[in-house]
Amino acid sequence: MLKLRNSLIVCIFSFVFFAHAQDQTAKLDSLIASYYPNSDDPGIVLLISDVGKGAIYANAQGVAKLEDSSSLSLTSNFRMASVSKQFTAYAIYQLFKEGKMKLTDPIGKFLPSLKGAAATIKISELLNHTSGIKDYENIIPEQQKEQLSDADVLQLISPYTDAFTEDNRRFKYSNTAYCLLSLIVERVSGQVYTDYMKTHIFDPLGMVHTQIFEQEARIANRAFGYTLRDKNFVFADQSITSATKGDGGVYCSAVDYQIWATHVMQLAMSNTDYGKDLLRQETASNVSKDVDYSLGWFVIDNNAGRTCLLHSGESTGFHNIVLLIPEEGKSISLFTNRDDMQVSSFFDQVLKVLDIQLKGMNGKEVFRWLSDAYADKH
Repeated sequence: MLKLRNSLIVCIFSFVFFAHAQDQTAKLDSLIASYYPNSDDPGIVLLISDVGKGAIYANAQGVAKLEDSSSLSLTSNFRMASVSKQFTAYAIYQLFKEGKMKLTDPIGKFLPSLKGAAATIKISELLNHTSGIKDYENIIPEQQKEQLSDADVLQLISPYTDAFTEDNRRFKYSNTAYCLLSLIVERVSGQVYTDYMKTHIFDPLGMVHTQIFEQEARIANRAFGYTLRDKNFVFADQSITSATKGDGGVYCSAVDYQIWATHVMQLAMSNTDYGKDLLRQETASNVSKDVDYSLGWFVIDNNAGRTCLLHSGESTGFHNIVLLIPEEGKSISLFTNRDDMQVSSFFDQVLKVLDIQLKGMNGKEVFRWLSDAYADKH
């Protein structure tokens, strides 16, 4: 009788779980149909994964390239924009753990063209946006026509000595910092940044279709970027800052990103130094009362008391956002090849379906809160 009762309980639990999962799937399908109804427009890929179960929801809607109407899929490669920063940070951390550099090293040791206070900035301060270094986007010459490289960024800021002192050190998001970090990867490893990322991160993890943007390189299954103008989408795939690598140059698919997310979550939940340093340890900076920044991630708690890893990416033609909950083994990746703000309310509705609330948003949509953090308005 006891065995029968236990079997009945298991059956009831399985039925309830299955019904709940079906309900979530139906709600997510409905959201996509509501927010992105036109399959002939640039669109989105949404993938929700569980470390133990794999993909628990996956959907692609829209086209990768308007000119030939090619459809988006889970293997479409999107420009990650600032989601790329977590990869650059990981490369720096690898070199640190190999004893090739220290996080407390002054960056002038590797970038001797920097002078004054800028040369004394520590690598950890670049990683977590507490350096106060000059924002290169504000000093691009008006006559600049060619796309900038990371080396160009270094040349642009080298005449300046901008840096925070101990008295005024705080979080201030910096794309300059991550362009410099990619150059430090090159100086320390002796490899070109793109080669280092491929041989030490992407290939070992099996992310065989992930790559760094290069002007002459072909990106397979590439999603091209678009912007909305007068109710029509127009091609807007590149800007003058789209060729820098360390701050935003990764192209990745939802399938490959799931591999990366699983790797990060497993490290976060293990007793590795990376896992301990990632989750609000000594390398983290304080963004606000409830939010930290660590190794390329915003670190924040949700309504269930779970620590979450969060980042978005905004660039010409692309808006992306990713969320990891290591303790639950759950990841959400939302990639879009359109730079309208539709993604912001859509992502909040996805979180609502999944019953996830993030602390510290101060009533703002998550994507907009992050956008404000980048603009120093948090």
